[in-house]
Amino acid sequence: MGVSFGLQRMRLADGSVIEPPMDGMTVLIGPNNSGKSLLLREIYQMLHTHPGELENRRWINSLDIYKEGSGEEFITWLERRGRQPRTDPRTGRTYLPGGPGSSEPGLEIPQAVRLWNNLTIGPLLHFLVIGHWTAERLNDQSGSSQWDFSRPPTHPTQKLWENKAAHALFSNWIESAFGEPVTINRYEQAIRLQLGSTRMEDTPPPPPPELRDAYARLPFLADQGDGMRAFVNIALHTLVTAPPVIIIDEPEAFLHPPQARLLGRYLAMFTPSPCQIIVATHSAEFLGGVMEGNSVSQSARPLVLARISRTGGVPASRFLPSEAVGEILSAPLLRYSNIISGLFHDGVVLCEAEGDCAFYAATLDAVRAAGPHENLTFLHVNGKARLSDAAKKLRACGIPTAVIADLDFLNEATKVKQALASLGGNWDDVKDDFQVLQTHASSAVVVRPAAEIKREIVEIIGNPRGREVLSQQKLDKIIDHLKMANGWKTLKSSGLAGLNGEPHNAVKRLLDYFAARGFFLVPVGELECWVRNVSGSNKSLWLERVFSEGHHKEPSGDLREFITGIVSYLVSAQ
Repeated sequence: MGVSFGLQRMRLADGSVIEPPMDGMTVLIGPNNSGKSLLLREIYQMLHTHPGELENRRWINSLDIYKEGSGEEFITWLERRGRQPRTDPRTGRTYLPGGPGSSEPGLEIPQAVRLWNNLTIGPLLHFLVIGHWTAERLNDQSGSSQWDFSRPPTHPTQKLWENKAAHALFSNWIESAFGEPVTINRYEQAIRLQLGSTRMEDTPPPPPPELRDAYARLPFLADQGDGMRAFVNIALHTLVTAPPVIIIDEPEAFLHPPQARLLGRYLAMFTPSPCQIIVATHSAEFLGGVMEGNSVSQSARPLVLARISRTGGVPASRFLPSEAVGEILSAPLLRYSNIISGLFHDGVVLCEAEGDCAFYAATLDAVRAAGPHENLTFLHVNGKARLSDAAKKLRACGIPTAVIADLDFLNEATKVKQALASLGGNWDDVKDDFQVLQTHASSAVVVRPAAEIKREIVEIIGNPRGREVLSQQKLDKIIDHLKMANGWKTLKSSGLAGLNGEPHNAVKRLLDYFAARGFFLVPVGELECWVRNVSGSNKSLWLERVFSEGHHKEPSGDLREFITGIVSYLVSAQ
């Protein structure tokens, strides 16, 4: 039987349960000040005590620990990791080494065996768990001293000193992040990481003067900037050597976005196995890197997400198991776009295009004025087709999500059915009203001159060069324009106000039904119709004029009501 250790189950204050994978990563996400760091601290503190004894807990009700192996096997496991027992010559008693930085002996072997067997692991925790805390991130953790070469190394830089292949791999990781390799001067007693290369081969000691001078010119990593030291400290103690459990609070702290993304990718791909990582992050870049690394790794390990929030001051969580995360990873839209940033807000509004996001976000600012900030974000998915699927996946992560789409979203039954299936609606509830709308739109034929249609298509195509092909977005626009040779053209420009009788009533019921499920169809037809005194023939120019002329600062009553309804939906969904 081998030795293994980890967190098996956490029961939280809201009754939810998080089950971290034993050989994988658990990422705690959520808005700022939601309690992610506090949850990590409680985990760490409860491991130091007997599970259940920590007082004044806000997040964790109970913590279940998984342990495999006997006490004697645990001692052997420690010896293989360089933690050999030491005998006190005065008493003849044998002790485990003390904690990090301690010169005192630790536990007597029989006592350590009893503690392990009884699952009282607090005194043994420094062998089993490492915590990377933001406040301690900048301390120099990259240096170590020489050791008894007959024993395995205990510090990651000792392993790099001993194993040149491991050193070369680690150096490549750091060079990818910061553009400089990592060098170790093996002629010194202290093992300290340096940046750069001597561009010379090491020789048997003593080194020649030119090699000594080359090492002397290389700067020490401990003297570098905050970002590099923070990155290297985490990388050393997770990717080079790692205990069974690693806890990391805000790994993105002090890092630029590209380095945060790269660190997430490295942790997902290169952390030694078996190892359990529990991370709390505020960074969409870091999480994006984790997802990328997990998706491309040939030996991908389980990845779970736990979204932490504090609705009304009450801790709440939403656990997304590995299977559900795998479904998200299969969607490039979420993995590679800014949609992932929605996981760090209290609510998301999805729009068709970037311009829609800008306009509606500005409207919300005007409506909200000096009122409370709801921590909402507006994100786009580049077209109608992806709206409902992206909303479904964000909601699966526990993110309250609303959708805004122009009224012509209703012009295809297949698209409407897919949206209802994704967002909890029922086609049978709306099919009669949908048929009324379709009959009205198809009967109201609008005769348009061919020259007008040609002009619109040429405007969409622009000036292609050589063998340039049309993008899917331009093709979709051309198809939309060809479809508009009927009542949908009028409906999109006039909206609900252009309808009478039963068609008006049917569309109103459709708008209400979709809005109740967080899908808000523009009642005036399309975005540009909110400000009709600015020409909407060119969407980008329309938006530019709206902002330059200040129309966004004074939204109409209908627009205020529309955006307020969206906010109310998201707040009620939290």
